[in-house]
Amino acid sequence: MAFWGVEVKSGRPFIHNYDDSKGRLHISMATLGFGNATTRSTLQCNVGNSSPVYLCSLYPGTTESLQLNLELEEVDQVVFTVIGARSIHLCGYYLGRTSRTAIFHGDSSESYGEDIADTENERSDFSDEDDLDDSFIDDDPNPEVFPPSPISNGGTFNVHPS
Repeated sequence: MAFWGVEVKSGRPFIHNYDDSKGRLHISMATLGFGNATTRSTLQCNVGNSSPVYLCSLYPGTTESLQLNLELEEVDQVVFTVIGARSIHLCGYYLGRTSRTAIFHGDSSESYGEDIADTENERSDFSDEDDLDDSFIDDDPNPEVFPPSPISNGGTFNVHPS
């Protein structure tokens, strides 16, 4: 993984192009830039020729940062634009090559974990029948009786002398 960050300024779109050597981009945070404007700033995203999608709106003094969970692996350009007076800072990280790109490049190994069907099974020495006396169900014919709760239905405390 490698850190990634950019400031998207109002009126100056930022274009992200996929780089196979870095892999998928995970964007995890959007933070409002410094400034005097008191109106909201909205971050929008265009992928290729598709319609824009609003990712977040940030408000000075109330919502100045927002956690995101976006992953980009688009072949087309991804264009980020800010609508509003203040910039928006984005940060995240590159995930590296994914299994999709690895398979495309002839690497058939899976990068997301181990297939449990290929692991060796070990037999446990513990048996469920070893300690039947330690059952979680209490079969005692004389169960313990607890006094009534000191809190009434109205939420007030009632103290009962013992």
